[in-house]
Amino acid sequence: MKTLQLFQDVEVTIKEITSNTSGLHRHYFFEMIYVMKGSGIHNINNNHFEFFEGDIFLLTPDDAHTFRIENYTKFCIIDFTENFFSRSAFRKEEKMDVGDFFKRLEYIFHNHHGVTGNLVAESDKNLFKVLITQLIEEKENQLSFSNIITQNIVFLLLHLIARNIQQNIISISKIHNPKDRIHEITVYVQQHIYAKELIKIENISAHFNKSPDHLNRYFKQQTGNTIKDYITKYKLELIKTRLKYSDLTITEIANEMNFTDESHLNKTFKSVFGQTASQFKKTVG
Repeated sequence: MKTLQLFQDVEVTIKEITSNTSGLHRHYFFEMIYVMKGSGIHNINNNHFEFFEGDIFLLTPDDAHTFRIENYTKFCIIDFTENFFSRSAFRKEEKMDVGDFFKRLEYIFHNHHGVTGNLVAESDKNLFKVLITQLIEEKENQLSFSNIITQNIVFLLLHLIARNIQQNIISISKIHNPKDRIHEITVYVQQHIYAKELIKIENISAHFNKSPDHLNRYFKQQTGNTIKDYITKYKLELIKTRLKYSDLTITEIANEMNFTDESHLNKTFKSVFGQTASQFKKTVG
C-alpha cells in the first residue's frame, strides 16, 4: 500500500488486494474508493454491491465495509481526514475555498442514499479514469502547480458525483410519478441552501413558474411540510453534520446558515431535536 499526502489533510492511497477477502473494518471519516482494476462484491453495512473497473463508492463516517474479490484488484482511495474539517482548513488562504469542498461533501453525504452502490454514471467513466490517473501522477511527480491541479481534480470528482446523485434522484422520482416535481424543488433548495435570497419562497416559485401560494400548497400536499419547514429541517441536518465533523463555533455556523445569531439557532435546533445545538455538540464532541 502506498500513501500520498494531499493538500489540507486529504490523502490518496493505492491499495492492491490479491486474497479473496479484505477484513471488515469501520471508518471514522469520509472516503472515496475508485476501482482501478478488478471486480467482486463490496459489502457496505451488510448491503452487497457488485463492483467493476471504473466504479466509485463513497464511505461516510461509521460505515463498515469489506471486499470479496474475484481477481487481482487495485483501488485508488481518497480519504478526507478529520483535520480536513477543522477551522484551520476553512481559514487557510488557499486559491480554492476549502469550505466549498465541505459543502459538496455535505450534499453527497445527505443524498448518496439516492444511488445504491456505484456513484459513477456510465457516461462519466472515461472522464473519471483520466482524472484519477492524473491525480496519482500529480502526487507522485510533484510538478509545478501540482497542488492547485490536485485541488481542482478532487473538486471536479465531487461535483461529478453530486450531479450523478442529483440526476438519479430526479430520474427515479419521475419513473414513479412523471408529474411529480418535488425532488426538483428539493434539489433546488439544497443547491442554494447557503444563498438566503434564492431560497425565499417568492424566488423558488419564480424559478418553477408558479405563484408562491400554489407552490407551497403543492409542496405541502405532497410532503406534509411547507417549503419553509423543509428548508429549516434541511439546514438543521447540515448543522448536525458540521457540529459532528468540524470545529466551527455555533456562532460561525449560525452566521453561515443565515440564522440571526447563536440563540436563534439553538432555539430552532431544540424545537426539532429536543436539545440545543450547544447541547448536541457536547454529546458528539
